[in-house]
Amino acid sequence: MVEAVRFGSLGGIMVLLLALVLSPGTPASAAASTLRTTGIPTVQTAPPLDPHSPVETWSATAAVDLPWDVTHQQPSSEPTTAHIATDGTNIYVRFDAKQREALMAQQHTNEVGDGTDDEVWIDLWPNGNTGFYYQFAVTSNGTHFQYSSENTAYSPTWTSFGAAYDGGFTITMQIPVKVMRGNGGGGWKAQFVRIVRSTGERQIWSYAPAQTNGDDVTYAGALNGMAPAVASRPKPRFGVYGLGGLGSPSSGLTTSRMGGDFSVPVTATASVYGTIHPDFSNVEIDQQTISPTAYQRSFSEVRPFFTQGANYYDQFNCDACPQVSQLYTPSIPTPRDGYAFEGKQGPFSFAGFDAIGDGRNDGATSLGWVSSDNRWRLSAQSVAANLPGITDHVDTSGISWGDNQHMSAYFDYGSDSGTNVLAGDRAQRYDGGFYYYTNTFGFAASERKVGQYYEPVDGFVQHADIAGYALYENKIWLFDQNAWLNSIQFGTYLDRYHAQSGVLNQTDTNGWLDILTKSRIDLQGTIGSSYLLLNSGVFTPISQNGLGLTWHSGTMNNPGSNMSHGSSSTPTTVTWNTGRFGPGRVDSWVRSTTMRVGMRGTLSLEADDTRAYEDIGATNIQWLERLSYTYAAGKDSSLAVGVRRIIGTPPIVDVTNLPLYTSAWNLTFAYHRRTPHDELYIAYGDASQLSTLPQFVIKLIHYFGAEKGT
Repeated sequence: MVEAVRFGSLGGIMVLLLALVLSPGTPASAAASTLRTTGIPTVQTAPPLDPHSPVETWSATAAVDLPWDVTHQQPSSEPTTAHIATDGTNIYVRFDAKQREALMAQQHTNEVGDGTDDEVWIDLWPNGNTGFYYQFAVTSNGTHFQYSSENTAYSPTWTSFGAAYDGGFTITMQIPVKVMRGNGGGGWKAQFVRIVRSTGERQIWSYAPAQTNGDDVTYAGALNGMAPAVASRPKPRFGVYGLGGLGSPSSGLTTSRMGGDFSVPVTATASVYGTIHPDFSNVEIDQQTISPTAYQRSFSEVRPFFTQGANYYDQFNCDACPQVSQLYTPSIPTPRDGYAFEGKQGPFSFAGFDAIGDGRNDGATSLGWVSSDNRWRLSAQSVAANLPGITDHVDTSGISWGDNQHMSAYFDYGSDSGTNVLAGDRAQRYDGGFYYYTNTFGFAASERKVGQYYEPVDGFVQHADIAGYALYENKIWLFDQNAWLNSIQFGTYLDRYHAQSGVLNQTDTNGWLDILTKSRIDLQGTIGSSYLLLNSGVFTPISQNGLGLTWHSGTMNNPGSNMSHGSSSTPTTVTWNTGRFGPGRVDSWVRSTTMRVGMRGTLSLEADDTRAYEDIGATNIQWLERLSYTYAAGKDSSLAVGVRRIIGTPPIVDVTNLPLYTSAWNLTFAYHRRTPHDELYIAYGDASQLSTLPQFVIKLIHYFGAEKGT
């Protein structure tokens, strides 16, 4: 849901005029197309991984520079050189970076807190444009992170080191070839990237004038000499866990059990995987919030069986749109057993799963195709749910095109059928639109219709029974790196939707301004209102607009790429919003801060409240108070303690459904330690629950064969 102001038809004209007035300008410095190629030498002796070793000790490797800042569309302001080589078993990478800005290096545990420190990384595509994508990132102190389109839980063992010195830092990496999947065809592609968090500068090796995303395979360079290293099929993986849980006599939570998961490759780029007697009792991320909303809240999936193949599903474009997910796995209870497959073969990607629970069965399949030039994409997906007395089946297909420079367009069609669909001709979804973008400008227009009965049992539809259009515009002004201002961002949004009956049932119109200074002070402001037609027939405002101020903020959004407005590891934020919300006015505050406690500890505090001054004379007040402490015990272990309280009565949205007073506490404790083939969890409580589950859990997982997520 986008908060907005209701301007009527005049507002739509204003938004279009703003989009034209704020049309993109020509970058200050145009880049010549430089799509690069390098050979990767095969060395008999591995280069030294000690980052203090002289660069001359890497003389047998290939050296490349990172000359282009893709964020500011200009030459890099500071030099960075990368070296690469292989011995057939591992890939060795070294970065030498000069940096005049103070280094951000506050994370100390691998895979925890990415996006907050100065980093370098290498992107690898073993099968070129049509294969899996891998990223290996390292901060200036050697803490590392990794990602793959193969598996959202990708977590192999690899080695990294970092050393800072006056005026820069050096990073070394050792990446096993066996943790990546490819069949040796298509040719390897690679990209070298460095980001300076304090300025947002993102340096890359291979680039072109139209490029807005530093990790785009279209503009990645060719890496010659690696194909023979991935010709063999990857190893199967078996993960076996043992769990002991101890709870109070009245809770009934005392238990012990065993189970496991498996992944068996059938080709170099496809696998069958599954889970038997899964257990998801570990402390998960705290997603509780009291932010006012008239819509059902959505949550991130954290369960390994569903996250493993998540990248294959719902691969449909949607510009300037409300949330629509044909597959929303948090709505599926934890299964008793689960079986799945996933993989890629040439330009095709495919996946499917079957989750077998007590009295229900949920399944999905997907198929995708991408053209060799990465411009055309076709997607098809089917999701089915079978519960006692309820069946539901959703089929979706989509086509999209993009020139990989400034334009993209798409069209999606979906159809729902089953027990809850009372009229088959009102259970479809149509969605089409286009997006024009540069590095500092974006404009999107879309039109859609979501039928009254298009509400998949295993999906998430923010608002069914809508038909209308939406417009979006976003403009960024980037300033010289020596200026006190880093960037200014201005955006607008407009939508108008009608129900099947023809009545207006949702409107959103808003504008926002974001000013980011060189010292990482971020000021945000929004203005607007939103209206929603309730089930009771009342067309009610649901608006919240105001000001926010953040110290130690991150970098500005980039309209043309996946670069996000990140945050430092120690931000402090105060946000105030106000507006008509249902039958009254709501003032809401968010106050949060994160501070360092020693070299490895982090303390986070949050206090949020909503005050609803209802037209009936009542005042509803609700508080959320949260405190957490994390300690990086080592590169492969971490400790976290958290306490949270939600108390009070939320605002009224609909007078026919009055909210209830809430009083809930949650206390959690978690310790996690990782070794190459083992994981140990010690936990109390569950942060994903509203209130503490009185259970103490010890869980040990051992991986046979391949490592976690590979």
